[in-house]
Amino acid sequence: MKTKYSIGVDTFRFVISKDSLEVFLRKKDLYAKIRKSTRNIQIHEYVSQKFKSQKTHHPKHPFDVKYINLKRGNKSLSNTILLISNSITCHQYSKANKKGYEHYVEVVFAGLHQPSKNIDSYVFKALKAFLKRFKTHSLDLASDFDYKGHLRDLLKQTGALNAYMAIGARSRNEGDSIYINETIRKHGLRKILLYDKYKKQKFYHKENIQPDFIHWKRCEIVLEIKERFFRWIEYDGLDGGIALLNDMALKMGVRGIIGLDVSILSKQIMKLKDLRRSIDFKALALQPKNADRLKSAKIA
Repeated sequence: MKTKYSIGVDTFRFVISKDSLEVFLRKKDLYAKIRKSTRNIQIHEYVSQKFKSQKTHHPKHPFDVKYINLKRGNKSLSNTILLISNSITCHQYSKANKKGYEHYVEVVFAGLHQPSKNIDSYVFKALKAFLKRFKTHSLDLASDFDYKGHLRDLLKQTGALNAYMAIGARSRNEGDSIYINETIRKHGLRKILLYDKYKKQKFYHKENIQPDFIHWKRCEIVLEIKERFFRWIEYDGLDGGIALLNDMALKMGVRGIIGLDVSILSKQIMKLKDLRRSIDFKALALQPKNADRLKSAKIA
């Protein structure tokens, strides 16, 4: 089976005053679902790794994460809302608006573009409620591709992302991941991340990924928009983000002349505009549950 990849939004972030957020969550019957910790090791490890660069070290206002599970018995970040207090972003907002350190909360919907996970419709229902009520602070736009070698060799050979790095900036390697945290300010670009998606899902998250995805890599960009999401789309903000990913993929030599597929992204937007649409986001990269059993039967 030939793998088919598409651009998609993987993460939405909102920065909201604590009082306004509490009123909103109570209205949506979500406040009672807030938990101070998660028993899911996968979610805990993801949060610890993903947000370590956002941690502040103020002794009286420590970095803190709370969780809202949208699904009972939830084992996936995709079905979780993260409520982050005292992040660097929260403190930046507080300083800019002359508020106390604890005034703002960062709300994160992550794992929305994951071919190895089913994304349920109630996630989009909750997300749409936030999009209608609050401005989106930033989002992660992700594109997947196949590449057989190491990503650091790809960048070394092509110099593909040099044009997007701020003057004097350097990329940072961490395992099979490459981070560029200082970028030029184009279309709201703030960060670039390249990593081996197959290895992450297969060995870190222990998912049973299909062999067809063995060369699966991902390019993720953070776009700061500070605008109502649908208004941002109206004024070609999303087109700018797509253009960035297309140009990066072309420079890396991992896409054809036609450009990157946007079918998943289009489905995400259609679903958010009209929740009644029967649109599914299935885990296409996972092995069918009976695949190993069938394989064993054939060998026998």
